[in-house]
Amino acid sequence: MRLRSHLIVLVAAAVLPLLLFAAVIVRQDLAERREIMDRGMQDTVRALSLAVDGEVKTSLAVLQTLAGSPFLDRGDLARFHEICVRTMRNRPQAFVVLFDTAGKALVNSSRPYGAMLPNPLTGTRPAGADERYPEVPLGGGDPVKNVLESGAPVISDLFISLVTRGPRIGLDLPVVRAGELRYVLEMSIDAGEFTRVLEAQRPPADSVLALVDRRGIAIARTLDAPGRVGKPLAPEFARQIGATDRGSGVGRTTEGMAVYHVHARSPLTGWTTSLAVASSVALAPLSNTLALLAGGAAIAVVLGLAAALLIGRRISAPISALAAAAGKLARGEQAELKEHAVREIDELHGALVAAGASARQVDEVQAASRAKDEFLAMLSHELRNPLAALTAAAHVLKIADPASDEAMKAAAVVERQTRHMSRLISDLLDISRIAHGKFALDRERFDLAEAVTRLVNVWRLWGRFERHNVALHTAPVWIDADRARLDQITANLLDNALKFTPAGKTVHVTVEGGPGVALLRVADEGVGLAPEARQRIFELFVQEGPAVEGGLGIGLALVKRLAEIHGGSAAVESAGPGKGSMFTVELPSVPGPAAAESAVAAHRGAARTVLIVEDNDDARHMLEAALALDGHQVHAASDGESGLVLAERSPPDVALIDIRLPGIDGYEVARRLRAAHERRRIALVALTGFGQTEDRRRAFDAGFDAHLVKPVNADRLKRVIAELP
Repeated sequence: MRLRSHLIVLVAAAVLPLLLFAAVIVRQDLAERREIMDRGMQDTVRALSLAVDGEVKTSLAVLQTLAGSPFLDRGDLARFHEICVRTMRNRPQAFVVLFDTAGKALVNSSRPYGAMLPNPLTGTRPAGADERYPEVPLGGGDPVKNVLESGAPVISDLFISLVTRGPRIGLDLPVVRAGELRYVLEMSIDAGEFTRVLEAQRPPADSVLALVDRRGIAIARTLDAPGRVGKPLAPEFARQIGATDRGSGVGRTTEGMAVYHVHARSPLTGWTTSLAVASSVALAPLSNTLALLAGGAAIAVVLGLAAALLIGRRISAPISALAAAAGKLARGEQAELKEHAVREIDELHGALVAAGASARQVDEVQAASRAKDEFLAMLSHELRNPLAALTAAAHVLKIADPASDEAMKAAAVVERQTRHMSRLISDLLDISRIAHGKFALDRERFDLAEAVTRLVNVWRLWGRFERHNVALHTAPVWIDADRARLDQITANLLDNALKFTPAGKTVHVTVEGGPGVALLRVADEGVGLAPEARQRIFELFVQEGPAVEGGLGIGLALVKRLAEIHGGSAAVESAGPGKGSMFTVELPSVPGPAAAESAVAAHRGAARTVLIVEDNDDARHMLEAALALDGHQVHAASDGESGLVLAERSPPDVALIDIRLPGIDGYEVARRLRAAHERRRIALVALTGFGQTEDRRRAFDAGFDAHLVKPVNADRLKRVIAELP
């Protein structure tokens, strides 16, 4: 064998591992790119499925509200018909039907009361329906039989309505009284409504969104909806969707377009949401990448063979070194290569190092993307629950007697859920401010034991401890801190303890002093923490163990960062899973006051004349009512000019002024009040949604005495008014 042949074999032996390594990298890169594309499309489909489920849940909530109508108990169907008509007035695409236990339609919100109503079991198929919708059945079946068989609300597949003569879906809800089925309520919804839901999600270009029922019949579609709704899917799609609840694949639409598609089946409805993107759009980046990588590999091989033929043995050593470096990179190790005469080898080594760094960056980006997705899912869940409760409570308040128990319970729900959402949003905003270095403390000296005791008593009055025992052990210890942030720390620690402590167990809250420090401890008898969990429990968006209630995983992270901003620290101890946990916040302590605050005591509880300047009607009315109930004489204006007129007519002791007002803003109102009332000192308080350091500086420069950020705690406002001169 000639020397050239030996050199070729030698080069081939050196290049072959590189080619195999490159093939693995290419395959892995393509798989990761396709996985990223799949995940993005799955996220879109999941969002679409949630939107459809939300529409169905809203409709079921309407039915459940109607099912509780007292008119049904009294058999007053005429009044019940009026309620149904009013309820469905804003949903012209849907109507409600009430059936008796024999399946006879008694009330239909789309027809006048007493009109002849079609029987879903004996009706005839509308003219032309066989030609347009040959696969779609007439009517939604026997509603009574449906609910008796399931024992729960029933969500139908697509059917032809006897009333509208078009494709619709039905939601059947049993109306039970004294343990017996009395009626069945059905909401019939136009299939076109779901097409509008899909279109509202703004699907990508060159894509088709479809919603398919359990039989594989299209309920909604963003492309050619009039022609495709009520028709079965293409056989290839039908097989893929029927095989799994979630998946992806390639195929052709009924229009003949080659597509890449993903689908997901809803556990609530049993319907499947599908997103199909033209293959030329979806797979083009993968094909281009494969072509580029393959072309690059081919060029590298040709150059390597040419170099082998030219320099022979000089290339063997660098290739061996390069192979070793490639192996280190494959193992995630740092690879170094000495310089030599072949520049291409140096460049290739640099490219491999860059590829390793790029792969690590991809992993970091994917981890960040997963964290974002998990956070958004948690946030959606945490907001959807109070919104659902608020929606139901608002409906009860709208139809119930204001003095009834139902109205009082609904008002309590509104207050509780509003407070929960306010805390959620405040925590999110505080985390953001801390992360961007835009966080300021409003420090004051106060007794930590008194502050914690007050918050625990407030929670006890609210009923937050009705399922747990809370033991409070305190000793006076004074700190220089932001009272609102200290309440936030205490509330988050209590909230965390209640979430992870089973009902009937005890939560211990302790406040005590040490050498130069104040200690706040919250100990529970809950699920406990493993050693590895204790190390990451204070990280953002981290949740450990099965919580009794939900959460975003930001409460403990906020506790730690607030403690550190105050010059303190936060720590956790746990003997292990099932043995409870104890969270400790340590803050610097300060000497207590030598005497009581006589100036504050002189004002506390005294009635004062208060001027409110607030353009938000609800906020102004509620603030006016709260201060009036406290015994103050209150005047209110919706803009700055009106507020100045009121102040001139009846000079106040205290003025609560919003910053963002129509016409002149709150800063200008403050300056004019100071100029017009030089002889009479008016205490000015800024009420605003802007809480940055610059906002506080501008307020004090304009003449304000205090700066409060909305939403303002009622106790905090009372204390500020009492402390003002």
